Amino acid sequence: MVEPRDRANRRKARTAKRMRLIQALKQLPWKIHARTVGFFLLSLVVVLVVASVYLSISGLAANAGLDAYRLDLKRQDLEREIAHRKATLALITAAPAMEERALSMGFKKIAPEDALYVIVPGYSGRRTMVAAPPPGINETSRQLIKSVYRESLWDWLFTGVNSLGTGFLGDGS
Repeated sequence: MVEPRDRANRRKARTAKRMRLIQALKQLPWKIHARTVGFFLLSLVVVLVVASVYLSISGLAANAGLDAYRLDLKRQDLEREIAHRKATLALITAAPAMEERALSMGFKKIAPEDALYVIVPGYSGRRTMVAAPPPGINETSRQLIKSVYRESLWDWLFTGVNSLGTGFLGDGS
């Protein structure tokens, strides 16, 4: 007699389990949907934050690169102006121009043996001017924009991660 009651109890337990499972399955789709939407929105926010940081840093790097380019153009203009002024000074101090000015001021040409030479202690004389750059300096091989300003965010990030990794783990020696 115990057996039929056992079966009835087991049947009731199975039916109760089945009803709970059916109820859980009826509630499950909106929970799955809400969780899926939540994860999608969370991943979207993370992607947007990373993209905004990337764009911000890229914009700053591009601005720094343009500033460096503008400063290089200004440096070249200044170098041209300096070269122009040196050329003008060379023309003014050239021997024919100096002789012409001296004659116009009333000076007369004399023979070298008639000149009075004065020795001044400590004066070594006029220094020679070097007009051309020394050999071995090639002006055309110089880069306009440094490689630091052409480094992407990912290169910078992975360099930082690698340096952190070697800092924590050591250099292996």
